Amino acid sequence: MNEFTHYNIPLRLLPAYRRERLVVRTDEPAALASALEAEDPERIVGAQIVALDTDSEPLNAWAPGLPLELILRDPVAEFPLLYRHTNLLDNHPARVIVPVAPGFGKAVKVAVSLDFAVRLEVEQPEPALIEEMAAVLEFYLHQPTVAQPIEYFHGSLRGFFHDEPASLWVLQDDDPQYLRYVTDEGVERLSRRLVDPNANIAPDADLGEWIAQVLAVDEECQGCAFLNGCGGYFKWPRRDYDCAGVKRLFGHLRDAAAELRRDLDVGSA
Repeated sequence: MNEFTHYNIPLRLLPAYRRERLVVRTDEPAALASALEAEDPERIVGAQIVALDTDSEPLNAWAPGLPLELILRDPVAEFPLLYRHTNLLDNHPARVIVPVAPGFGKAVKVAVSLDFAVRLEVEQPEPALIEEMAAVLEFYLHQPTVAQPIEYFHGSLRGFFHDEPASLWVLQDDDPQYLRYVTDEGVERLSRRLVDPNANIAPDADLGEWIAQVLAVDEECQGCAFLNGCGGYFKWPRRDYDCAGVKRLFGHLRDAAAELRRDLDVGSA
């Protein structure tokens, strides 16, 4: 196993993972701070709060600098709860995980306005959600008050700008080479999203092997201009997913990166 591999575990399983590098998730922030007080801080990669109606005050001054993530499960219903967690930003880099579900755009705008970074949790969006994603992308690219990254848009834009695209498996924290996700029931998976019980892939396989074998990258992917920056991410779990909409989003990001390069070239001339 790669020495940089880490495990995303529920707090109750902490006693079973005493030597691994961890992201620990909980719906009880006070219990998290107490349980990790005696742990080696070098092996705690981050923490996730999965219930935003809870009190995060115990984490405010706990382990300063440790990355925290606030996970929305219902973005439309839960986004007002973000206001109660803003003081986490005083001592932690904090990011909000927003599922791409109808109405998610408002949650993104509120999170960014509160100075949280954002990561979109996206699977295989239908056309209506593609349009909402396009509106959020436009907001990210052209709203001057946006001061925090919105992933995966930010990482993809940077990849296009430097001509060094990073796969969405990496940008979305789902690279099976570096992650083991442990479910609430204690089942260990090679990735939070990538699950195929019939796949015969070595645990230390690199991402290219996963893309080629587990995802069975098809002809559409092989001829796609955005394969390196996507990695077949949107072909999972349904291999017949129509990627026209997500390709349009990638195209906008590629064009925005080219425009930014031109602007910088003009400015430095």
